[in-house]
Amino acid sequence: MYQALSSSDLHFILHLLFDTYPLYDDRSSRHAVELCLRAIINSPRSDELLPLIVKFLKSECLKTSIAHVNAFVLTDWCSILLQEFATKPEEWAKWGLDIVIVDALVLETCLGSGNTRRAVRIKESALVTTRRALRSLFKLQSSQEETQKIISTLTNKSSTSLARNAIFLGVVAGVCARLPQAKPVLERQKQVYYTFYIREIIGSRTSLPDHIADGLHDFFESFATLDELRKDVIPPIEKALLRAPEVVLNDLIAPMVRSLPTDLDLSEILSKNLLKPLMSNIKSTNPTIRAGARVTFESLASRSRDEGIMDKLADEILNPLKQSKVTAADQRVLHAQMLSALHNSAPLSKKIPAGLVGVALKEANEAAIATEVSAICRHLRYGLVHDVPLDKSVSEAFVKGMGDKRIPVRRVWALGVGETLWGFNASQLSQPDVLAFSQFSLGKMVEIWPEVISNPLPAAQSGLVTVAYVLTALIISKFNNIEDPKLSAIKKKVSLRKEVLVAHPKPSFLLNHRVYSKLTTEDDMQWSIRALAAVTSELVPGKDEPGVGDAWSQAFIYSITAQGLPPRARQQAIKALSSAYAQQPALIGKAIIDGLWHWYRMVELNDKDTTAVTAKTGTSELYLAIQSICLAPEDSKKLNEHFDSEALRSQLIELLVLARPELVPRVSWIDLCLRARVDPGDLARKHFEKCLKQIIDATTVRIN
Repeated sequence: MYQALSSSDLHFILHLLFDTYPLYDDRSSRHAVELCLRAIINSPRSDELLPLIVKFLKSECLKTSIAHVNAFVLTDWCSILLQEFATKPEEWAKWGLDIVIVDALVLETCLGSGNTRRAVRIKESALVTTRRALRSLFKLQSSQEETQKIISTLTNKSSTSLARNAIFLGVVAGVCARLPQAKPVLERQKQVYYTFYIREIIGSRTSLPDHIADGLHDFFESFATLDELRKDVIPPIEKALLRAPEVVLNDLIAPMVRSLPTDLDLSEILSKNLLKPLMSNIKSTNPTIRAGARVTFESLASRSRDEGIMDKLADEILNPLKQSKVTAADQRVLHAQMLSALHNSAPLSKKIPAGLVGVALKEANEAAIATEVSAICRHLRYGLVHDVPLDKSVSEAFVKGMGDKRIPVRRVWALGVGETLWGFNASQLSQPDVLAFSQFSLGKMVEIWPEVISNPLPAAQSGLVTVAYVLTALIISKFNNIEDPKLSAIKKKVSLRKEVLVAHPKPSFLLNHRVYSKLTTEDDMQWSIRALAAVTSELVPGKDEPGVGDAWSQAFIYSITAQGLPPRARQQAIKALSSAYAQQPALIGKAIIDGLWHWYRMVELNDKDTTAVTAKTGTSELYLAIQSICLAPEDSKKLNEHFDSEALRSQLIELLVLARPELVPRVSWIDLCLRARVDPGDLARKHFEKCLKQIIDATTVRIN
C-alpha cells in the first residue's frame, strides 16, 4: 500500500505518528504503529525516512520530563528499530548506537515510574521489549563487535553522569548471560562493567534512585566472582566509605550485594574489609548514614556463612554492648539489629542470647529493649530447634523481664516468648529444652493473667493485654495436646469458659470492643487475631454463654474491616478466618453470617457503643469477611482435605439476601456462588422454600 503513496504523503503520515505518539498506550494501537514503522524501515524509501525517525527519537528521548507511559511507547519504538537493524548491517552502522543511547534513557525513565499497579506493568513491559530487541541482535554470529560497541558507548567516561545507563547495561548483561554465543563476549567486558560501577554508582556525588543503584543486578548475579570483588570492587568501596559515606550508604552497596550469586560467601570481605568502616559509620550523628550502614551490614551478613568468622564478628558487635561502651540508645538499637542480621548457627545461638540478656535486662530505653529481645529470640529459636543446650540464664532473663515494673517492658518480653514458640510444631514443643523454656515463661505469664482479667480496659491502654493474647494463643494452639505436669498446672489456671469466652454482663478482654479497638501496633493486632482464631476450637453451640458467638464474630469482623488497620494485620485476619472456617464451615459460617447481620443492623441504627460503629467503615468493607467464608473449592481443600461442601451450599442460601450490593457494597450473590463452583440457578430451584424463607425472615425480622 505504501508504494502508492507519494513522498510528501509518507512524510505527513510519519509526522502524524510523531505528534500523536502519546496516544498509543494500549496494546492494539502500539501494534498498529509497530506495523507502520516496520513497513517504513523495509520500504524502498527507508533511506529517506529513517533519518526522520531517528532524529525524532533522539530529540524526544533526550527531554528531561517525559511521562512514564510516553517513555514506554518510545522504548517500544527503539526496540523495533533495533530488531530491524539486527539483519541490516548498513542501517545498524548508521543509526544503531544512536538508538541504543536514547533507548537507555527512556528505559531508565520507565523503571523510575514508581510502584503503582500501572507503573509496575510499564516496568515489566519495557524490560521485556528491550530484552527482545537485544536478543535479536546478539543471536547473530556477527554480533560480537556490536555487543562490544554497545557496552563501550554506554560506559565511556563523560563530563556528565552516565549512571542512568546502568539499567540498559544490566539488561545487556542479562541477555548475554542467557545466550551461549554472547556470554563469552561479556566475560571479556567484565572489567569495563566494574569500572563503570565504581565510577558512576559508587563514585556518584549525589544519591541515586533505587532502580539505578540496582541497575546492574543481572551483571552481578551472572558474572561476578569472589576474587573479582576482592580486587576490583571492595577496595574502591572502602575508599568511598571514607570519602562520601552519606552518598555511598544511601543504599548503593546493598543492591549489589543482594544481586550476587547466593553461593558466594562474603564472610571474609565483611570481616576484613568492611566491618570497621561500617561500625565507624554506625556512630555517625547523621541518621541517614547510620541507617545506611545498618542496611549495608545486613545485606553483607545475609551472604556470610563462615561460622568461625561470624563468631568473631559477633564479639565485635556484642562486646561493646556488654561492656556498656555504647552510650546512645539509637546506637544500641543498631547493634542489636546487626546481631539479628547474622546468619543463624549453633555457636551464635548460644553466644548471642546468653550475652545479650544481661544487656536487655539493664536497658532503660524501650525501643532498644524491643530490638535486643528480638535479636535474642531470633537466635534462641534456632538453638532450640537444633538442640543447642539452653542456657538457664536465658530462661531466667525472660522471667525477670516479664516481672519488670514497667508494663511496656513486660509486654516486649512476652511478645518475645510468643514469637519464639509460635513457629514450633508439636514434636519440637516436646523437646526437653523447649519444654523447660515454656514452663518458665508461661508460668510467669500466668502470674500476669489476673491483672488483665480483672481490668481489661486499663490493660488495653497500657499494653498489658497483649500478654493475655499471647498466653491464650499459645496454650490453645500449641500446648493443648502437650502432656506435661507443669504445663497442665499452668493450663488449669487459665479458664477459657469462665474468663475468655465471656460476653455478658462484662465481656472478656478478647471479646470486648472497647479493648481490641484500642490496639494500635501490628504486634498487638497479630496476637489478638491469633487468640481469636485459637478459641474457635472451643466454640460449642449450646455450651457457650449467650452472646459469645456473636461477640466472637464481631471481633473477627472488626479485625478485617476496621478503619486504619495495618495491611498485613488485615491480611492475617482474613487468612485466619478462612482457615478457621475451613475446619468448621457450618459453625463458623453461621457465626459470621449472624455477626454480619448484627453489624448491618447496628450501622443502620447508628448505635454508638457497638463494634460496628467503632470500626468507622460502616458496611463498605464487609465484603472481605464474606469472601473469607466463601472459598473456591481448591482453596478450601488446601485448608482442609475433608471440607464439607454441603455446609457451603447451606451457607450460600443464608447469604441470599445479605450478599446484595444494596446491603453490602462490592458483593454479588451470583458471583459468590460461581466462585464456590455452585450453580446459583440450580441452588435456588432445589432449595426454593429455604430461599423464600430467607427473604421473608430478612424483610420481616432482620430489617424491621
